[in-house]
Amino acid sequence: MKQLLKLIHMVQYSNCSKSNKLLFVLPFVLFLLGCSCTPTSIPEVKGVNPIWSTKLPGKAGVYNRGIIGFALYNGKVHFHSTYFTGIVNDVFEEDNRIHALDKETGKIQWTYPTSYNKSKPMLFGGEPYQYNEYLVTKMWKQGSIKTDKLVGINLETGQEVWFNEIHFTYSNICSTDVVGKDESFYLFEQTRKNSILCKGNIKTGATNAVLEVEPEKGYNYTNITSNVLFQKDKSLIIAGAWERDTTNRDTYAYQNYLYIIDAKNNFLLKKIHSDFFDKKMLIAYISSNGDKVYAACGLTTICYNLITQTIDWTYKSTEAYNYMTNRIVVNDGVVFLYGDNRYVGLNAETGEKIYQGDIQCAKANAFNGFVYIIGRDEYLYILDIKTGRKLHKITCPDKLQSGDGFHIACSPQVYGDKLYVFGYYHAYCYDAMPKENEQ
Repeated sequence: MKQLLKLIHMVQYSNCSKSNKLLFVLPFVLFLLGCSCTPTSIPEVKGVNPIWSTKLPGKAGVYNRGIIGFALYNGKVHFHSTYFTGIVNDVFEEDNRIHALDKETGKIQWTYPTSYNKSKPMLFGGEPYQYNEYLVTKMWKQGSIKTDKLVGINLETGQEVWFNEIHFTYSNICSTDVVGKDESFYLFEQTRKNSILCKGNIKTGATNAVLEVEPEKGYNYTNITSNVLFQKDKSLIIAGAWERDTTNRDTYAYQNYLYIIDAKNNFLLKKIHSDFFDKKMLIAYISSNGDKVYAACGLTTICYNLITQTIDWTYKSTEAYNYMTNRIVVNDGVVFLYGDNRYVGLNAETGEKIYQGDIQCAKANAFNGFVYIIGRDEYLYILDIKTGRKLHKITCPDKLQSGDGFHIACSPQVYGDKLYVFGYYHAYCYDAMPKENEQ
């Protein structure tokens, strides 16, 4: 309100005409009044220290795109780190490891691989799939590495169970997520023409192609653009995709779809297209909650109902593309959208906008009514997901020593009442709702 009065006072004594003064003031009045609905920030909470901190070899999470998503298994949480990175004449010299840490003490229990093998680089990628002690993750090609890889790991022992190379014909740009149910896992491979769904056995690593997704008439190419989901109640595989005519040089000569695949029968049930999808952007991220699927595409988010097979609602931002919120987490009846310069909370049932804020978000996750954000400023923020109110802003312990904060590749993970995150060099465990320590 003080800002508003100051603005009016300044314009009152300017050289503008009366009508121009009104035209000048009115938009700012509306802007400032609108800002009054935006959650205000709170001072950084001092004295919030981790329960434990473990130094990881090399740099933590440099190429992390889902490794923190490992399920907690047998009292261990899992982190990823890179010992060194070098590219010489397009040849990678990068030593990536996975570490299992005791969830109570942070002590490293095992590391995979135990030594570096230049001829077998580990370039960990997307969201892994875990069943009991078995885990499978897909690694993508980079530089001189011309093929994608799959690796199966035993989370009990930290030993490699199997290792598969995907033929270069099927190693084109595609999702690195692996999903599944019980011993069966699924992933997409990519030719220069179409996306191919493959099914594998998590214990043996044996895989086979079960479905090639053909494009609609007028297009000659299919490709997965979002993360991949598995809806276990209905055994559905869901992904955002695009289909295009590669002979058409028009930048926007493509169509966005949600692919809904019956995993039991290896059958494409439906391709969901909406005229509401942002025609200048691809579907970047999807999330599900029960029978609802939420898909973000540029400035637009839709809610698709798997039961009625209709779009329940559409949220459309009118801001500049710099304020896109095309990543999603859903929790406690709220669809939390976030991007490089903005976060937005929507009612999950109606799509009604509840709040927005201006944290520059790198990664976020939501549990038990709270949102955990790693900001691009490398601070950790904790928000009330119902109101968007900022409850904590936490400084990484490394900040004062090295100047490095929490790594922006970190996707915060909560198990029980504990929060697990990482900086550039350490893995950390916090209370999921931090307690202020005595100074």
